[in-house]
Amino acid sequence: MRAGWMVVTTAIVASACAAKAPIRVEPELPILEPPLPPPRVIALYVDDEEPEPAPVAVAPVPPPRPPARPPSKAEPHAEPARAAPARPVAAPPLTLTPSPGTEVQTEAAIRNLLGRAARDLSRVNATALDADGRAQFDIAQRFLQQADEALKVRNIVFAGKLADKAATLAAGFAR
Repeated sequence: MRAGWMVVTTAIVASACAAKAPIRVEPELPILEPPLPPPRVIALYVDDEEPEPAPVAVAPVPPPRPPARPPSKAEPHAEPARAAPARPVAAPPLTLTPSPGTEVQTEAAIRNLLGRAARDLSRVNATALDADGRAQFDIAQRFLQQADEALKVRNIVFAGKLADKAATLAAGFAR
């Protein structure tokens, strides 16, 4: 009986080893080609009227300045007067102002915004910030200072922009 069981077991093991997994064949996929682009229609623009040339603004030429001192005829050997070295004339500061009648209201709104930004920045523990946070904190404080200086010289629009930037940065710290 043992021999019979050995034969049966060997037959089962041999049949298990002899069975092969079926070979999978991938189906052939068609090659996909993108469609051709649509034909382009280019319309030519023809301007019927010739544009009028823009008027050229010409700055008025200042009249020539008379000499500082007329040469005297009594001193024929006198040296001619030397012109003073020209000093660069400082351009007037660029000051932006709001529309007339709204300056007081605008300045009050800017001061309110500056107060809110200063209050938000006072709540921040600057020593606990990392390097980037500290840099942003310093920038916000500098915007506050510049806005205050701009209000002192009555550059209200510029002060408003600086105050808005400071308030935006301070609001980021308040979150």
